[in-house]
Amino acid sequence: MSEVPPFTLSFLKLHPQNAANVLERLPVEDTVEFLQEIPTDLAARTLEVLAPQYAAQCFLIIPPETCSELMQEMKLTSGISLLRFMPRSATQTILKHLLPDKKALLKKRLAYPQDLVGAWMHSDNPAVSETTLVGEIRKSLRLSKKAIEYAPCVVNLDGTVIGLLSLARLITAKDSIPVSNILERDFKALSDRATVRSVSSLPQWDYFESLPVVDRKDKFIGMLTLKSLKKSLAVVKGDSNSEQMDSVLMDGVDAYVSTLAWLVQSATASPVDSFTVSKESKNDR
Repeated sequence: MSEVPPFTLSFLKLHPQNAANVLERLPVEDTVEFLQEIPTDLAARTLEVLAPQYAAQCFLIIPPETCSELMQEMKLTSGISLLRFMPRSATQTILKHLLPDKKALLKKRLAYPQDLVGAWMHSDNPAVSETTLVGEIRKSLRLSKKAIEYAPCVVNLDGTVIGLLSLARLITAKDSIPVSNILERDFKALSDRATVRSVSSLPQWDYFESLPVVDRKDKFIGMLTLKSLKKSLAVVKGDSNSEQMDSVLMDGVDAYVSTLAWLVQSATASPVDSFTVSKESKNDR
């Protein structure tokens, strides 16, 4: 095993998508050899941004035990999109070596047909109570060790979604006011049983980087992001609009993430925290 130069490791951390674009032009065997030479956590982050079809080809070469280690480190949604391109027997072998919590989450999500919203939702960021203060959210975002792709939605005591947070208002609002004062209430909650095609043309995507997902009882269970929507449309067979979704919907995502990163870095310290965790959020990582 050769030593990977520090510059290469830094490039992977700072520019994962650019690195993925380079790796996808290499033979799969060369990418697998490279992934096995870098730290497991960094290899997992790299696999998350590779095209799922290409990442699946890598997994078919990597030893199953190593695949399980990588899958344990990967975000749930990225891991699922990869597994959907693998034979069922290979998927079962990888799942067998995972920790129980991660295995249960993957099995539950894989039980959804791949063209449904529930198969692509995120549940790693919790919803927040309507009484949560703006300052508490800023502090919690700042202390979070996970990459933040979207602002949390707001629920009432029984878990019903009552509004979404506007990034602009979250940046400018005073720390001392409750989020109920700055809610965006003109939104669309998505059923976990809706198809990704049916929700792709909703006008709300022009205003929100993610939309809440609810179960049959209208209770919050996760969020569907623009990025996951784009990925889902690319995976669903016969979808001719995935390239259009890529150009139309994804133009603002990088700018949004950069702005949210600024918000997190500039957040001032304040008491934590009154997060209302969705059923899967504690282990979805």
